[in-house]
Amino acid sequence: MRLEKVIIEKWKKDIEFCLPGLLAAIEKQKSKTFLIGACIFDVYQMQGWLKKFSRRTGDADFTIEYFGNPFEYQTVCNDLLKQRYKRDDIHPYRYHPQKVNGAYAYVDFLTFTTDPLLEKQAKTVMLVGESFNFEGMAFAKHNPLYVENNIYIPNPLALIYLKMRSYYHNPERQKDFVDVVEVILRLSMESNIMNDLKGIMENSTEFVVKQQIERMCFDIEHDRGGLWDLDNIKIDLDERALLDEFEWDTIPTTFEFFRMKILKP
Repeated sequence: MRLEKVIIEKWKKDIEFCLPGLLAAIEKQKSKTFLIGACIFDVYQMQGWLKKFSRRTGDADFTIEYFGNPFEYQTVCNDLLKQRYKRDDIHPYRYHPQKVNGAYAYVDFLTFTTDPLLEKQAKTVMLVGESFNFEGMAFAKHNPLYVENNIYIPNPLALIYLKMRSYYHNPERQKDFVDVVEVILRLSMESNIMNDLKGIMENSTEFVVKQQIERMCFDIEHDRGGLWDLDNIKIDLDERALLDEFEWDTIPTTFEFFRMKILKP
């Protein structure tokens, strides 16, 4: 999977309009930096992989890989402050531009690691609590969508997994569960994208990821309750008008289709 050049340029212009100087500050560094969070849905829509999406976000989230030295992360943060961004009083990783323009009012600039020995350091660098987790980022590094220089975007399957693990670690984030359901419902209608996702999974060595995605789909298919009980988010699905588009009884069968198409030989 790859992003079209015209889409990349449009996205860059959108980010620069809302968060001036951010991409330039990130691209001065060498470590890979990923766009994460719900703002990725905007890119997928621009690319045509999602015809639409019911939820819009008001911020952009980026995370730069941490290898034990906080220099790159701190350099980007200091660069934003020099450009007169304001650090949030409550969330120290959040930066507000001087003026709110467009869709994104602020940026959450984070760091991540896939080395368990560095997790505590990475959390300290960005001043987050112990409950903050990096699970899913190793899979996000597999077949990412290249933007330019050191900037990447997770592919749709990786985003699904990131949302899954976020909800697993904090079930109060029901919006992540709803996002997973909506993405799978919409992607399942796009045959070309489904073939691409199947290829990504076939080439992945992340067998635990495959098992967890398959189990999530299976639990929803068979209404097994627990964490992946659709009844837990029925009100949320309705509030986002998704039940006007997708019949309630067809959601489990769509998850079965997705599982068989993506995860089975």
